[in-house]
Formats: sequence, structure tokens, C-alpha cells
Amino acid sequence: MDDADKPALSQDTLRALNEFLSEAQAAADEQQNPFSENWGLSQFWYTEETAGILAKEVVEAAGPSGRIACIACPSLFRALRSKFPDARAHLFEVDLRFEALGHFSLYDYREPRAVPEDLKGAFSVVVADPPYLSEECLQKTLETVKVLAKPSDQGPKSYLLTGATMQKLAKQLLGLRPTKFRPQHKTKLGNEFYLYTNSDSSAQRLGGWDADT
Repeated sequence: MDDADKPALSQDTLRALNEFLSEAQAAADEQQNPFSENWGLSQFWYTEETAGILAKEVVEAAGPSGRIACIACPSLFRALRSKFPDARAHLFEVDLRFEALGHFSLYDYREPRAVPEDLKGAFSVVVADPPYLSEECLQKTLETVKVLAKPSDQGPKSYLLTGATMQKLAKQLLGLRPTKFRPQHKTKLGNEFYLYTNSDSSAQRLGGWDADT
């Protein structure tokens, strides 16, 4: 039988077959890694190195008794639970998969003040990674930062991981400046990401302030 006589699948059948294979692969990946990225939720995990550096930094900033709030940054929270199990960290996240890790509160940035009453003003360190690169998302996420931050004379230490394009707004809303440290993601992103903070000591540990921005 030559190639001309071989049965051929229709375009619709090929499309359905490819969709089935893609779904089967996604299911297999999910079973192998229950915390794989969900792009529908705009999830992009940090590399292991970045997560480790951030975890070490926020633990040092919090000290032995300080509490750490992780807003929409579950890959950092996982690193904290793995590398620093005694750290007093709490995750605020929309993805219910991470409830299994404990110390979890369901969080939607569109309702920035909808966090448990007993956690308001409870954290000496607050880290936020807004899920979307938009002014509205940043404004509402930083409102949550203010709600969770513990009042003190020196002020809480705040960290923000977001695009370079948000620099002006980050400074305007919370007095945050970019450091020289550049967070890296497992999935290559088209937007350059910065780590912003309001802490001089943190900036020095992370390579200093970015004087070029």
C-alpha cells in the first residue's frame, strides 16, 4: 500500500486527538506535581534559587519572633515551609491547593481588606507578588499589605515582587524602591521583574539599591 492509499484522519479528528493528549499530559503532570503552575491564575513560580534567597531574606528580616505574610506568592511560602519550618509564615492565596500546607487564608486581591480580623496588623514582614501586572491589581494588593502590616515605630518591612513598569506606583503608594536583586522565574517572562522594599538593611543584603532606576 502506498501513501496515497493509507487512511488519513480528518482535521477535526486530529484536533480532538491533540486536545485529548494535551489534557492527558496535563493530568499526568498535575499528579506528579500537585503544585504545578496554573497559568489561568497567572501563576509563575520562582526558581529554586530565587525562592531560597527570598526565604532567607524575609526570615532574617522578621527575626525569631516576627510573623511573615506572603500575599499571592505560594512558591516563596513553600520554600519557607521547607527550608525554615519554624518561621511564622502565613499564605494569603486564591489557589485552594495550597491550603494543604497549612497557615493559609483564601485571598482575592479584588477584596483587599477581606482577611481574617485576627491577622490584621499582625505581621512585621509582608511580601506581595500581585498576580497581574496592572495598576488596579497593584493598588489593591498594596492596600492588603497595609492592612496586614504590624504598626511600629520603625515600620514593618515590606517586599514587593512585580514588573519594572510598576516602579513609580510602588514608590508613590508605599515608598518602595527597587533593589539590584532580580527575581528569576522557572518560566521565562517577557517583563523584567524587580524586588522592591522599604528596608535599607534588606537592600544591602540584596546587593544594594538599584541606582540606575
